[in-house]
Amino acid sequence: MSNQINKSRLIPHNIFFVIPSWGNLLGYPTLGEYANHKVSKISQDLVIFLAGTECAITTEMGTLYYLFGLGYYYTKFELQSGRYITDNRQLTGLILSDFVYDHLATSINITLENDRDVIIGEKLFKVPIDMSFKSENKITFIQGTIMRNLFIPYKDIFLEFIELLRDPKSFQIDKNGHMLLSTSRDSYNKIMISGDMEYNAKAKFLEATAGLFGITLGAVKHLTENFTPPELQIIRDTILRFKDIYSSIQYDPMYLFSIIEKSAPFLRSGRPFTFNPEGDQMDKKMPKESIFISAEDRMNSFNEWPLNLKRQTKEELEKASIEKKTKLYQPHQQETLEKPAVMKLIKKEENFELRTMKRPFIEIKPLPLIPHENPLEILITLRKIVEEDYDIQTIGRALEIVRNNIKQKILHVNYLWELSKYINVYQRAEPNIGLSSKEKAELLRDIDNWIKITKQKFSN
Repeated sequence: MSNQINKSRLIPHNIFFVIPSWGNLLGYPTLGEYANHKVSKISQDLVIFLAGTECAITTEMGTLYYLFGLGYYYTKFELQSGRYITDNRQLTGLILSDFVYDHLATSINITLENDRDVIIGEKLFKVPIDMSFKSENKITFIQGTIMRNLFIPYKDIFLEFIELLRDPKSFQIDKNGHMLLSTSRDSYNKIMISGDMEYNAKAKFLEATAGLFGITLGAVKHLTENFTPPELQIIRDTILRFKDIYSSIQYDPMYLFSIIEKSAPFLRSGRPFTFNPEGDQMDKKMPKESIFISAEDRMNSFNEWPLNLKRQTKEELEKASIEKKTKLYQPHQQETLEKPAVMKLIKKEENFELRTMKRPFIEIKPLPLIPHENPLEILITLRKIVEEDYDIQTIGRALEIVRNNIKQKILHVNYLWELSKYINVYQRAEPNIGLSSKEKAELLRDIDNWIKITKQKFSN
């Protein structure tokens, strides 16, 4: 689609922005796929943004609303085999079509209806990162509400996101380009990435995941059609600035609102409000919530949801999903007919893959004492635990102890985020089930790498 820009207006807007359920916002368009297997159930699908720039652009197909910053698409889902998986994607931008924006802006706002700068609703949480202009009572109320409704129930997800932000390899916009979660009509419910992304990163990023129609190339084309080079430079600088701030701030993992509090002093310059942000007392309720400043001139208009994008409930989507056994976890019966030599080789490789993925039954046994002083000894003990075939849930508890012990001794190591990912998956595994040979080999390989990193850090 060739978009003709009628208006482009970048606005600094430093906000903490969370969509609790991406599928709920879009009317559950798809369960999606993962590793060539159908997804049968999605239990979590958050979109988190630490945003610094917004924009509204009028195109031939309607208005598009943009949010740029550091984002995170997280899903927890179940394959038809019954196995739970978590997956995520980095984001640098969010694109909302006018009908999606209007649906979001007219959803129920649970509290603070008289404060147009704060939205705490069923489909969106939005608060300014800098709240120095708000009263102490209102800040206390916002803190409590965000902690209770977001940071406590989704604590592990936010911790993973922050650990990702600290990873030097994350959000390398100059190296990997933009990653845009889009609801534009030509890329609806997809993530668009740059074709210039590093090969290995691109191959991983393009793998299908739950809740999306796909992940495709096209970010560069879309942005260059809709933004001028100076605008693209401003967007790039915003993302790099946010990366620098959020990769270095100190926060309290037991009080995650500190993420907002600690970053606020760095993000207090130049926010141009177009409405009264503090207690905008109105005699009549506004038609829509003020999500983006760039949408203020459309407060009295509304775009209907397109008929060709049918909305449904989560229950309807899951009920309609095809009950199909997957090749990876439910192998087909052996054919009785003789196959050509090449087909026999393929079948042999498939059977080998199945054997390496099979999780054995294991009796639960207590964990040994895990050291807490020397990070190297901590990791070596973890390696022995994995080698001695403990059940997955117990390994998950060991990983959590290891992560917490290491964090007390080393403030910043890249692999803490990897540890958190393993913990999140393993602690949700079925009881009395051990790692498959393939999973065990991959975990041991990662532990060896963590040991190597730790040795290098202590040698320096």
